[in-house]
Amino acid sequence: MTSSYRYTAPACTLMLLTSGPLAAEHVKFEAGSYRNKLALYYDHQTLSLSKIDSGKTTPVCEKRISAETLSHTLAFFKSLDVQSWQPRYFSEGLMDGSTFTLDIQIANISVKSAGHSHLAPAGYNKITRYFNQVLIVNSCPAIQ
Repeated sequence: MTSSYRYTAPACTLMLLTSGPLAAEHVKFEAGSYRNKLALYYDHQTLSLSKIDSGKTTPVCEKRISAETLSHTLAFFKSLDVQSWQPRYFSEGLMDGSTFTLDIQIANISVKSAGHSHLAPAGYNKITRYFNQVLIVNSCPAIQ
């Protein structure tokens, strides 16, 4: 006699998986080349800017920020309709050039997008200007 046994994870395990750091509200943005880029990250409490040079990460700036920054960012992203962005904007066969990676998780907006900057959707330049404003207001250097 064969019996089939199905394992189901306890509810508390599932809650841990969906409420951990991966589900936290944050903004991540990387801009530059494949080898040399700047990485901006912020959440409810901290803002950090790092330089990534041939795989080596060097902190450039780290500040405590207010929770209102994410609320302001949410309103800005809604006005740009970033929710409609596609996940990938890469040129076929192009292995160099200026690239970007955007990872947003704020309230009802969840976007992960990456690609070559020249193929980025409308609004990409506004996003880089916005991030530079956030950095400058928090006494950090701007993204070039």
